[in-house]
Amino acid sequence: MKPKLNVYQDYETMSLAAAERVMALLSKKPTAVICLPSGSTPLGMFEILVTANQKGMTDFSQCVFIGLDEWIDFGAEDDGGCRNLLNKDFLKPIGLREDQIVFFDGKAINPEEECARVNKVVASLGGLDLIILGVGMNGHLALNEPGTPWDSYAHVSELENVTKEVGQKYFKQLTVINQGITVGIRHIMEAKTAILMASGSAKAAVIQRALAFPVTPAFPATALQNHMNAELLLDAEAAKLIEY
Repeated sequence: MKPKLNVYQDYETMSLAAAERVMALLSKKPTAVICLPSGSTPLGMFEILVTANQKGMTDFSQCVFIGLDEWIDFGAEDDGGCRNLLNKDFLKPIGLREDQIVFFDGKAINPEEECARVNKVVASLGGLDLIILGVGMNGHLALNEPGTPWDSYAHVSELENVTKEVGQKYFKQLTVINQGITVGIRHIMEAKTAILMASGSAKAAVIQRALAFPVTPAFPATALQNHMNAELLLDAEAAKLIEY
């Protein structure tokens, strides 16, 4: 089983397609439970959704937002943190209320209790209606690094060197990041819809591997091959090494 492939001519077109999927879900289910990533890949999607919200074309007032992941020792006020980025790029511009947001506190004294808290909330909401993901250079989904058990819910992850290195782009100066706190592969697999976004030639080999065999925890993105309703939204550069 392979995820549905959607290849677009450029990043802008891909971003529009992703935004349209979010808006379609909210139109059908205003109380949807949605998990979205931070970072550079979703920025175009966020811009479209913010504009649509400001124009009254979509309504986020009843939905619930679940945070995908966070660096350990980072909170909402820390530059480069996932919550901080999402606040600036999306959550505050659309006016989401705090009671609509369930986000990992990377500064929690007991990270395991923080994982249990988020697991409990997601379960009480009936799981995720939609999760949108980026993909790491090592195939990670959220901060589920290679080797993460596929039956895992929220957990603390030990970051691989490539994740630490790539993560530096979010900081103004060299910053130590060794661990993350993240939704688990099982959350992704149980989501009613899972969408992976990727753009640029740097992700081409990653996408090629994500769609290849074997399907293995050694390359977490391959898990989407076993998802009942997964889509890949790619620009032409990210898709250039696959046949479709």
